[in-house]
Amino acid sequence: MKTKSAEATSAVADRLIAAPSRALGVYPQKQSGLFMQRVKVTGGRLNWYQWRRLAELATAYCDRFPLHVTTRQDVELHQIPQGDIAAVQQGLTEAALLTFGACGDSIRNVTVCAGGDVCEDGYDLLPMAQFVRQYLETLPVIFTLPRKFKISFSGCAKSCAKPWLNDLAFVAQPDGRFTAIGAGSLGPKPALGIELYRDVPAAKVLPLCIAAIEFFERHGDRRNRRRARWRHVREKLGDEAFKAELDRRWEQVLARRVWPRLCPAPGRGALALQCRLQLPQGNISPSQILRLADAAEAVGATARIDLGHGLVIYGPEPVALPKDMAAMTTAPTIVACPGNTTCPQGLADCGATAARIREALVGKDVSGVSIHISGCPNNCAHSAAARIGLVGVIRKSDERSMPHYRLLTGGGDGTRNALAHARDVVPASEVPRMIESLLG
Repeated sequence: MKTKSAEATSAVADRLIAAPSRALGVYPQKQSGLFMQRVKVTGGRLNWYQWRRLAELATAYCDRFPLHVTTRQDVELHQIPQGDIAAVQQGLTEAALLTFGACGDSIRNVTVCAGGDVCEDGYDLLPMAQFVRQYLETLPVIFTLPRKFKISFSGCAKSCAKPWLNDLAFVAQPDGRFTAIGAGSLGPKPALGIELYRDVPAAKVLPLCIAAIEFFERHGDRRNRRRARWRHVREKLGDEAFKAELDRRWEQVLARRVWPRLCPAPGRGALALQCRLQLPQGNISPSQILRLADAAEAVGATARIDLGHGLVIYGPEPVALPKDMAAMTTAPTIVACPGNTTCPQGLADCGATAARIREALVGKDVSGVSIHISGCPNNCAHSAAARIGLVGVIRKSDERSMPHYRLLTGGGDGTRNALAHARDVVPASEVPRMIESLLG
């Protein structure tokens, strides 16, 4: 007779065998026989050896298709033939790059503001985020979550890691304690998180994460995936009952053991911000990575993935950028998911739309402009919380089904508690003109 523990272990094994690709960061593309491999990059920090290895893998197995950086500081390789997935994953493992939990119903990439260690007014939270991720990945419950669970860390009140869009987020206060925000998500019916606690000591951050994940694992909806995120548990219970249950579970976790004392380190200002590269559609070619690596490594600079399809370059002195990348330093911030080019859910070609917008804005003052383009109502590009957002939809035009976009404006980009407001629906071809008019 199997014990309950053995039965639980067997159920976990059956689930992983049934969907091994999702657990290891692989999704099928709309093109038959081709796959996307996602790589989890905690805080968006890669060394130059890892960047070069990604470029080599893309060249060898992705038909030189560009690497794609995501709004959660991941890296994606596209166009991988099914027979090459194992070789790609082997290459990633050799470079100490993570794939487990990059997709599927698990703890997704832990995001961290890109410059916390060089921000003199904030805290370097990368070591804390790495420790939290490593510990949480040892918990048995992460194999049986109802849906994905997202965590972020922001080093100061600017909230660059977009706490209001996450299942659980921590924003450092000036005294080194944290404000905890949680139970938010976007998707077809977006809802931002709520403030859960203030003045959380650093030593209690990990126990709060454990309590939240165990709460979610126990009460998340396993029958309706559209209502299976942690914020749906909050909506079902109501904010007061939700908070009371989280309080109870947090106290129980705190009493289990003596927890490690985590101490956030203040930013040092050792490196200076040299530039930010806005990657078109979040894409960068293997050859661009290799040339950037050579130029930046020569002067001791580092490149970090931010949360807006960009690379932030920090170093002791300016980097002599390759000529074809210099223009990226003045480009508008346009965040676009792959859309219908590779995603089975995509309704519109986000990359083409972004390119047309970028062309329409050439020569115009675009400082502070941020445009988010999602290929479907799932809001992968965070359009529902954007200052300017576009969401792909299908509408009839001259008796034909044609891609359109719903315009949204006024969101707080996840750094503030503000969703965008829906406005017009326009044909894809009219979007650049509409954006020009909107920007005045």
